[in-house]
Parts: sequence; C-alpha cells; structure tokens
Amino acid sequence: MLFFLRKFIEALFLPIGFSGLLVIAAIILRRRWIAIVGVVTLYIFSTQFMSTLMLLPLEQVYKPRSPVSAPNADAIVVLNGGVVRGVNATGVQWGEAANRYFAGVALAAAGKARMIVLSSGPFPAQGRILRQVAVHQGIQPDHIVLTRRVLTTEDEARAAAEIPSVHSILLVTSAFHMPRAVMLFRARGLNVLPFPTDERVAVRQPLTLLDFIPAAASLETSETAMREYYGLVVYKIVLGVRSAI
Repeated sequence: MLFFLRKFIEALFLPIGFSGLLVIAAIILRRRWIAIVGVVTLYIFSTQFMSTLMLLPLEQVYKPRSPVSAPNADAIVVLNGGVVRGVNATGVQWGEAANRYFAGVALAAAGKARMIVLSSGPFPAQGRILRQVAVHQGIQPDHIVLTRRVLTTEDEARAAAEIPSVHSILLVTSAFHMPRAVMLFRARGLNVLPFPTDERVAVRQPLTLLDFIPAAASLETSETAMREYYGLVVYKIVLGVRSAI
C-alpha cells in the first residue's frame, strides 16, 4: 500500500499530474493565467529538446564499456523493469529495457563473474522467464540466482546484499537509472562496478524544429528523467539521515 501511495504522490509532481493540478486550481480560483502555466508546462516537457536535456546528464555519469574490458566481480546483477513483457506463441516478448538482460549475459559469457543475479521484479514469472532463456543460452543453472519479488531498486539492492559471499558486483541497468542504482547498492555495503546499457540518448543530434514539436514519447522520457532526479534527491536525504543516526 505504501508503494502505491508513493507512486501516486510522485505522479502529482510529474508534468501531467502537475499540469492537471494547475488547471483544476485555475478553475476553482477562476484564474486563467494558472491554466496557461499548466498548458505551457505540459508543452515544454513534451518536446524532444527538453526530454533530451533532462535525460542526457543522467546517462553521462557512467561511461559505457565493452563486456571484455569490464572488471571481474563476485556476481553480475541485472536489474528488472521493462526487460520482458511475457511469452506468446512466437517466444519471449522483450521490453524496452531488454538490453539490460543481454548485457548481463554478455558479461557472463565473457567470464566476468561466476554468478549472475536476475531480478524478478514485481512479477516472479518474469524472473523465471529470464532464467529459462539464460539456461537455453548456455548459462549453467547453478550459476543463476533469482531474487525474490521486488518492487523498487532499493528492494533489489537489499536482495542482492543478502546473497552469501557476494561483495563485489557488476551492476547492469539502463544508463539513465545507473546513478540512483549505484547509490542504493553501495548503501548496502556492496562494491559496485557500474555497467550501464540501454542508452536512450546515444547520439546528440543538431537541433531542428522537430525537437520543439510535442509528442507523447518525449513526455514519457521527460517523466522518466524526473523520476530519477526525484529518487536521487529523496534517497540522498534518507541515506544521509540513516548515516547520522
């Protein structure tokens, strides 16, 4: 219940929720300018220019590297979240963050760790699907560890820290998500070696008029970036309070 309450409060401070609140306030207070601010806010965050501006700094914190050049660790930890949608008659239906899984398997194939930890996410069936695919791709079943059901990155960090004899990890997640993930896993006492993948802004293109045309995909990217910034701020405060106690 607390998880869903947190998600609801977070949604109110994302562009759609915030703009909606401004429009409602404009109606109640009969102030047209408040509604205009809401519409302009929604427009700005719906442009590719703004979404790129917000996401790029997150992706540039940790530089990508090849699996061969990555250091060795006790385990490879692959975070969930959009990795797989399910299975149908044609096979596994991969999600937009599927590169997380493929990068983890590439690290395992390169011999960078004996153990690969696959996050089950909120639906354990997703973890079982990833395990089956990994075994089919040649990874030894006894080298694969599935986490319990986890809802947040903090849950994933806690689950990884509970695995015996794991002190150093190659952490695999989307580049934009890596700064927050590294902070949470290090807070659990793990030696984290970041291996970012799934870059959403791989190449910075010259600005064109198309960058200022609103689009649903750009709005989604802006909200993705905002969630990461909010998470970084909140967890820094929480972890700072914990360390002070």
